[in-house]
Amino acid sequence: MKATKGKLKKGEVLATVTEGTPSLPPAVSPTTVYSVFENSIKRAKNLLEIHHLAHGAQARPPAFLADAHRAAIVLAVSALDAFVRAFVTDRIVSKVANPLEPVPKKLSEQIKNWLDQDTIFEAARQGDLSSRVENALRERFDYQSFQGVSKITEAMELIGCKDAFATIARSAAVNEGNLKRDLGRFTKRRHIIAHCGDYDLRQTPPEENKILKKDVLKCIKTVELVAREINKLR
Repeated sequence: MKATKGKLKKGEVLATVTEGTPSLPPAVSPTTVYSVFENSIKRAKNLLEIHHLAHGAQARPPAFLADAHRAAIVLAVSALDAFVRAFVTDRIVSKVANPLEPVPKKLSEQIKNWLDQDTIFEAARQGDLSSRVENALRERFDYQSFQGVSKITEAMELIGCKDAFATIARSAAVNEGNLKRDLGRFTKRRHIIAHCGDYDLRQTPPEENKILKKDVLKCIKTVELVAREINKLR
């Protein structure tokens, strides 16, 4: 077919070439609970980059830019919260749906508390126990926090992982006590930022807490380690 130059004359029809190999649509990576966590952590790191670019070559950044550090801690700890919630939910639904997979005693007792006897009876008749458990689970988990050592430990026990932080520390070759201490410290800092404006309300007048970039980097590194090791537990 000849290429058409200039405007089409009356009666001419613009032809479309259909020969050749069509271009493939862009590849889309599958979204998982861990990939969502990684994207959230990337945003937290972006906040550090914003802080860096904003003050440029200045010896000291403007004081208000420290709020980028505060936001990064809130985002990082919240990302771990969301990851643990989604991970545990998926594992519980998987266990209940597979009759060949054992259900931990603690989870079994918890499900009995979530579902009354009539609901369990109807689930047995309809064969949709897993969907009912999932609905009940999401209703309760949507209002629960999965931040901090104790909350994560309790959640992991539901899927049969006893003493989760001992497992995490052993797998990552880190000190369990230090890991718990660091996560607890950053979880507490997140709460102070979110609920107290990062002020020490014990002082009169209240004083704003200082925040350093190295603390934010340590926070991000800690939550990344915990999420990475939990994600290995399949």
